[in-house]
Amino acid sequence: MKLIISLLLLSILIVFSCKKKDSAPQGENEVWFLYKRFNPTLLNIKKGTTITFINKDNANHSATEVNKAFASGKVKTGDQWQFTFNDSASYSIYCSYHPDNLQEQIYITVK
Repeated sequence: MKLIISLLLLSILIVFSCKKKDSAPQGENEVWFLYKRFNPTLLNIKKGTTITFINKDNANHSATEVNKAFASGKVKTGDQWQFTFNDSASYSIYCSYHPDNLQEQIYITVK
């Protein structure tokens, strides 16, 4: 029994020690791809705001608007992509590499 508990604790320690850490704080107009999700998942911004999408994950991602208003294409690990929101509207954005992942969606409202 002690062996099973020890192995379980060791496994948990390994999983948490492998997580990618980023010591820099997230900027006000940044959206991160992090742990296969967008961070944040909801934004309210003013017209003319430029959002920088930064891939802090170990997989490729994209920022693809459901109505085809824009698509970033592949954003590789460590890369970034920017978009300026010039129209007042609501945008639903997902990752085209992981379209079934409901956590990998963001909603942006521009006023």
